[in-house]
Amino acid sequence: MKHMLHKWIIPIVLFIGFIVAFPLTALSQKTLRLDLKKEIGYEYPIVSSLKSSQKMVSQLIVYRKSNNEKLQTLQFKYDNQGKVAEIKGFGITEAVTGVECGHLFFERSGNNLTLSGYALDEQGTVISPKLDVVNCTLNEMGYIIKEQEIGDDSYLTFEYDENGYTQSYTYHSGTYTSSQDYTWEDGNIQNGNGGSDEYYIYTNVINKSNIDLSKILDVQTFQEDVWWFAVAGFKGNPNKNLLQGIKKNNSATPYYTYKYQFDENGYVIRIESVFGNDESKGNYYIISYDGDISPDPTPDNKPTTEDELGGAIDNAPEGTEDSPTEIFIPSGGITLHKPLNVYKHIRLKGGSLIRGNDNPYAMLRIHSGYSLELDDITIDGNGVSLKDGSLIVYGKLKLKDGVTIKNCKRIEADTPSGAVCIAKGGELTMDGGTITGNIGAYGSAVYNEGIFTMTDGEISSNTGQIGAVANNGGGQFIMTGGKISSNKVTDGCGGVFVSEHCFFRMTGGEISGNEDCALYTWANLQIGGQAKVDGLTLMNDGNRLLVNPSLRNNWQISYVETPPVGTIVAVGYNGYQLADSDLQKVIYYNNVSQLKLAGNSIVTYQTETNVNKINTDKFRLSVFGNQVKVERLLAYTRFIIYEIRGRAVVSHITDGNGQYCFSLENGIYLLTCKDQKRKFLVK
Repeated sequence: MKHMLHKWIIPIVLFIGFIVAFPLTALSQKTLRLDLKKEIGYEYPIVSSLKSSQKMVSQLIVYRKSNNEKLQTLQFKYDNQGKVAEIKGFGITEAVTGVECGHLFFERSGNNLTLSGYALDEQGTVISPKLDVVNCTLNEMGYIIKEQEIGDDSYLTFEYDENGYTQSYTYHSGTYTSSQDYTWEDGNIQNGNGGSDEYYIYTNVINKSNIDLSKILDVQTFQEDVWWFAVAGFKGNPNKNLLQGIKKNNSATPYYTYKYQFDENGYVIRIESVFGNDESKGNYYIISYDGDISPDPTPDNKPTTEDELGGAIDNAPEGTEDSPTEIFIPSGGITLHKPLNVYKHIRLKGGSLIRGNDNPYAMLRIHSGYSLELDDITIDGNGVSLKDGSLIVYGKLKLKDGVTIKNCKRIEADTPSGAVCIAKGGELTMDGGTITGNIGAYGSAVYNEGIFTMTDGEISSNTGQIGAVANNGGGQFIMTGGKISSNKVTDGCGGVFVSEHCFFRMTGGEISGNEDCALYTWANLQIGGQAKVDGLTLMNDGNRLLVNPSLRNNWQISYVETPPVGTIVAVGYNGYQLADSDLQKVIYYNNVSQLKLAGNSIVTYQTETNVNKINTDKFRLSVFGNQVKVERLLAYTRFIIYEIRGRAVVSHITDGNGQYCFSLENGIYLLTCKDQKRKFLVK
């Protein structure tokens, strides 16, 4: 390894919105200090006072997928029993829900229910006096058995089974009647209004929301004119499962299908409808709970330019980390010619953000105290040479499924990443997505002085000096899932670099196929469980593996300089007792020492040092000065020589007698071929 990060200080100073690196001193080894200085930088009512274990839907907004146009907003209030007391709906009339604009009130007295309300315009402004609209009679379960519009002689009646499932409705007008029967299977209604001949298919996911979400998506089940009552829960038991699709005329292919996204508690927060096989046709439904009403995800309505996006972020309500303002990026993308600063809690979804050719600075800066969540979006550095990272994190950054960060390029040596830079106090959580095809010096994908938590996703095919992920200045990296693979380096450690005074814990995920070595550390490593490191872990004397829980996969280790006999390599950590199975999974590349279990530690002990004595009778490997001779292999056998830290040095093929002679510089090496592995020393 040519360079190490722990002794060369390069502070990064923020000045007039730009980040400039000043090399202060150069010693025999290296470190990096990213000291990003702190930059200077519609109110919705609480709609539910009900406190219960079940989340209550507070708002639903419908958007047209093709242009992100907001079609309709529904807001809900509840009484002290958790029943819907008010629904306010406004926006474009005859949206997919087919609902007129109105502010409706459900007022109950005994077994009577009255629906009254105001008419609203598309902006939600009252345009009529309050009127009583419908009178209903309820059964003992609180479901409507008779419904009649005020001033109309016609009426509807409903029948339910003993469990509360709607069995039929009948329309009465004088002596004329018409009716519709319903069938149920496993708690889900199977057919809709007879006139539309609709049939439903369901997912195996139970709907946890208090609102029957299938009624939001389908307005024909109990006739359109009673849609409000079905949504409010007055038309019998809700469907148990989430709707997967709607078929018409008993067709084998649904004409509408639905996709869902969930919060950490399993509640639906986003629904995507797809019309036929055309993914571009349909709507998005954004759902908020327990009074945390998400504002319009496009405060400027349709951000299609850099200025509009900046305005959408600046004008958004502050929100919270758990309830950010959602902004949709158009599929054609937005080009950024200058950094955008995030002083709010924001979620960006869809489309792509592309670096302009005239913008060598950050694309996004997430400030302290605020958060940015990226979901199903591409951050494209466009191959433009940078002066700082594309994403600079002082606050919190979350990466979700469908995120790609690519083509970020920072070519100056001994500088932080061109992709994601986490300052002290900043946090990156990677729950999905990919960071790939980026170029940077230290931490080509992620440079971390804050906290980086990786639970899923992939960091791959990045190129830099040291580490795809470089942890420095006290940075913490916690890896429980995901994959770091196929990254390339010029100086060493294609996987994860851990500088002194940093923290690394890995109990899951995979680090594999990276150039030079998988892990290089100046600090202790907390490891265990399903963590898989396919490659060398290069350690410095005094650093240890802290094991908890038991190791499930092998760990190949070596040291920069051979430590003395009796060196503690690994210890049981935080109450865990090491076992023989753990000892067998720690593989030590050294030809003068081996490992043994001593108490709750794995330590080095002395073995035979004569290279000839450690070879088997299968073939002979001799070292004379810098000359190495291989004998007694099969004719024309290819073998590879590795430096002990993992880098391939040379590859040769034996002659017709199974022999080959070659020279090497001083060092410890590993010879491998299809059925042999031998360590040897050249001195």
